[in-house]
Amino acid sequence: MRGRSLLAGALLLGLVQPAAAHWEFTRWGMTQQQVLAASRGAVRALPLAERRPVPNARMEYRASGEFASGALRLTVAFAFDARNGGLVCVSAQGDPAQADAVRARLERLFGAPQERGLDPASGTITLGWTRPDEIDLQITPGRPTVVLHCARGV
Repeated sequence: MRGRSLLAGALLLGLVQPAAAHWEFTRWGMTQQQVLAASRGAVRALPLAERRPVPNARMEYRASGEFASGALRLTVAFAFDARNGGLVCVSAQGDPAQADAVRARLERLFGAPQERGLDPASGTITLGWTRPDEIDLQITPGRPTVVLHCARGV
């Protein structure tokens, strides 16, 4: 009987896990064209001169646009794997006034952050999630709120 209770408890815990991985309207591994289509016109491909390679991570930012949800407004950039071309990371930046909304959205979608930090010199708050994806949120007073959301293992 005890074994069944433990199994039932484990199954219930599995039901309350944070939302599935991926960023908003995208899925990891999507091609640039798939991301553009999924954005319904909110994202554009970057011309070659505006692309930003990230050499040590072997990825390149090749698309950018705007993300809006309610009062939340973010500028987003999409990084694709330099080897296979699939989507691996999304960077987002918002006005400093958006910090609380960004934090609340991430906590609603992925639960409480697993990592927290505070730099007393700058007042920067850093929050991190390690599941279901790698997510870093950086909030610095008077500076843009920044999110880096990547597929695990990137």
